[in-house]
This record gives sequence, C-alpha cells and structure tokens, in this order.
Amino acid sequence: MLTSDRKALIVPMPAQSPDLGFQPGDHVCAFYNGSRNVLDDIVVDYVTKGLKAGDKVFCMVDEPATVHSRVAPQLVSRDGMLHVLTEDEAYMPDGRFAKDTFIRNMESQILDASANGYEGFWGVGDETFIVRNGVDIDEWFAAESALNEVAPDYPRLFFCLYDLDLFDGNTVMYVLKTHPRVFVNGLVIQNPYYLPNPYPSGM
Repeated sequence: MLTSDRKALIVPMPAQSPDLGFQPGDHVCAFYNGSRNVLDDIVVDYVTKGLKAGDKVFCMVDEPATVHSRVAPQLVSRDGMLHVLTEDEAYMPDGRFAKDTFIRNMESQILDASANGYEGFWGVGDETFIVRNGVDIDEWFAAESALNEVAPDYPRLFFCLYDLDLFDGNTVMYVLKTHPRVFVNGLVIQNPYYLPNPYPSGM
C-alpha cells in the first residue's frame, strides 16, 4: 500500500498544462486517469512545445492520426521533424518488448536528431501497451532505468505517461523509482523516490 506522502506525488496530469517546466536531460513521469481526450491533450501540448523549440519530436501513442490532426502543420518546418508511431510499433518492433532493442532504438533516434542538426530531442510515450501485451514488468522498468543513461550529454527529454486506471500501486512505485523527475500540480519537480540504477537488486 502507498503511504500518504507517496500518494501526494500521484496527481493525474491536467489537460493543456500552460508550462511543463522541462529541462534538457529530463526523464519525467506523469499520471493521468483513463480519458482518451486527456491523454490526447497532454501529448499534443508536449509535442507542440517541442516543435516550437525547433527540436526533433518522437511520439509513441495508439492513435498517431490524432496527433497529426491536432498539431499545426506550420510547426513541422522540416521533413521528419515529427515522428509518430503506435505504441506497438515503437516499443515492440519485433512483436515483443525487449529492453536492449528499445534502448538501441532510442539511442538511434537521438543520434539521428543530432546528425540532422536538431539542437534537442523530445520523446513522449504512453505506456498502456505494457498491460495490453502482458509485458514483463521487470524488463520494462529495467529499460526505464537504462533510459536515464541514454545520451546524457545531448539535450534530450523523455516524458512517460501512465494511466492510473490500469496500473496498481506496486507498479506506480516502479514508475517513481525509475524517473528522476515527476510532474505534480503543474510543475516538474525532483522525485524523492528515484533510485539511480536500481538493478540488479530490483524494485
């Protein structure tokens, strides 16, 4: 069971947050409650901010068409500036989730952004695919932990979204232990429950 101070960090993210407060190098988690509209608003807001910054944006959601239809076309000033895949395409290109494959793909995305002159990389993903595909929780959160070490010297941002209607308290603690910062009440703050490289000891 979660203690009251831990519960205080689990605040569903409001739609259309005016300023996410991200900093280069961030790996941030946020929680929302199962509304498709809320998720779409969160993702589109984040994607829009990344494009306005002139950076490469990589988006992993179940309905790419929704993102494309709601992002102003003039913000995508270069071919390939916005790359949107379904969750399964992004996280499970071989039909199953594998930590090493995922980390290599993220490194490749960032290297490509750098090689093409982008000054930053914004990645955002909804993690409902974990439940839908029965992904091994230990392997997924080992990947989340490893993501903190990907291209640490490049201005990259990772934003991971978790639906509280799908994930139980134990899984939420995995989330908190693998993300250095967390979105709470309109601010991105340091996460006191973060543990650098919790593996191999586990969660």
